[in-house]
Amino acid sequence: MLRKIFGSLLVIFLLVTFAATAFALVKGLENDKQSIVRVGDSVVVPQGAEVKSAVSVGGSVTVYGKVAEDVVSVGGSVFLKDTATVGGDVVSVGGKVMKEPGAISKGDIVEVSVAGITPAVSFFTKGGMLKGLAFFGLLNFIGFLILAIILVALFTPQLGRTSSSMEGNLLRDCLIGLLIAVLIIPVAIILAVSIVGIILIPVWIVLVIGAGLFGYIAIGHLLGKKTLQAFRIHGKSMMVETLCGIVLLSLIGLVPVGGFIIKMIAWLCGLGAVYMTRFGTK
Repeated sequence: MLRKIFGSLLVIFLLVTFAATAFALVKGLENDKQSIVRVGDSVVVPQGAEVKSAVSVGGSVTVYGKVAEDVVSVGGSVFLKDTATVGGDVVSVGGKVMKEPGAISKGDIVEVSVAGITPAVSFFTKGGMLKGLAFFGLLNFIGFLILAIILVALFTPQLGRTSSSMEGNLLRDCLIGLLIAVLIIPVAIILAVSIVGIILIPVWIVLVIGAGLFGYIAIGHLLGKKTLQAFRIHGKSMMVETLCGIVLLSLIGLVPVGGFIIKMIAWLCGLGAVYMTRFGTK
């Protein structure tokens, strides 16, 4: 029984990772350079080549050439060779960042340890509903963290505009997000009137969920930036600010009732900001 439950949780985790990668397969909207994104395989940027971003889920990233923005490896290490130039951040989740003396990295170098997964698996398999829920929460957090890292790496300008929208008028964005949330079911009912509308119902739901996730990550960036500024820490990259904000939101979510309400308000604010900026393109 435990094996079946654990297997189901593992599948959910892989689906979350796959969904994150699906977002990453879309090219940046304002940059004609191509991003390299691979799942279950390593990424190599050859010497003399220039790409926008290099992302690997389940493999390592080796850079000989030039990466205009970020280099991200989830479940592997990043190797920056002597001829490598990275204009953004270098992030490794579950691995190390190996930088040779001649390599140039203009952003932050971030190593996120996920060594806690193995103890968590052992903890869960000893039985207990609360332990299972705790382990599921850990998988959910890691999956969302992966999604945030990939989106920040590939859509830095768009997330920045969405975050700025909330910073300029948080109340307006929250009210617009609330209106959209209220209209989710009525719009689905209206679409159900026609055959074409029925086909569009899943599209509508996916669009709202995607917008909510995008906006939630954007407000995570805003929260992280404001928190670091409160501690007089300036000049950090969007990647670091966003990771800080996501962790804070996750900790807030642990507070009974109040944490859920705050996270829901954050989701509504992000949803409204995404609408106002058209996914950060406006």
